[in-house]
Order: sequence, then structure tokens, then C-alpha cells
Amino acid sequence: MRALWLATTGAAAVLAAGSALAFEDAQFCVAAKEFIRSAAGDVGTWTDRLTRNDGVEIGCDRKLVHFKRYYSAPASALREGWKERQTETWESAYCKRSIWREAVDNGWIVSATVTTVTGERLWLACLPGGKGFHRVIP
Repeated sequence: MRALWLATTGAAAVLAAGSALAFEDAQFCVAAKEFIRSAAGDVGTWTDRLTRNDGVEIGCDRKLVHFKRYYSAPASALREGWKERQTETWESAYCKRSIWREAVDNGWIVSATVTTVTGERLWLACLPGGKGFHRVIP
């Protein structure tokens, strides 16, 4: 987790240095790839007592950064409001952070798929301006 924090901080610093200039897709791609390389060591680790990190993918040509998570919660936890709670967590962890918000504001898709223990899949993404939203994947 420390490596992930350092990578995020480093990538944010790289992007902040150029923030006075126009957003550069290529520069963001390099920073995002560095983040992903550092995050690769966290694959399979549990970010909290219910959520496992299952990886991150980047498609610079498609302007896409996609996180994969596994949610190991009992069926009772998947009732009323769990999708909204996941969206709030996603929004605060990614959508509101300047490195991701600036990318989304410039046409990038920053998203995640959360697969539950019961097989339900939830797609989370960021909207321009730092707002998160979700859709159930059938």
C-alpha cells in the first residue's frame, strides 16, 4: 500500500508540474503507467476487510484507466444501499483526486469493476468535475 501511495504522489507531482500548461494525454499516460507499475505489487492484497485489489489496466490509445476489485461481503451486506456506498467510496478515492479528475475532465475514462462474492458486478466511473456514478453490469 505504501508503494501505491508513493506512486500516486509521484504521478500527481508530475502532472502538477505541468498543470499550468494544457493537459497532455501523453504525459498523463506516462504517469498513469508508472502508477500501475507500482500498483502491480498490490494485486491480490485486501484494501479493507471486504475488498481485494485485482489489478489495474490502462489503454492510452482509448484514454482508459480501469481498476478491478473483488468484494467479499455476506449477502446481507449487498442489500439496500451497498451500490451507493461503493459509489461514495469510489468518488472520494478517485473522482475527487486531482490526478484522476483532470484526466476525466480531458476525456479519459477512469473506472472500476467490483465483482461481488455473489457474482454481481458493479461498474463505477468518474464524471467530469469529480462526481462518481455506478451501473450494474448484467
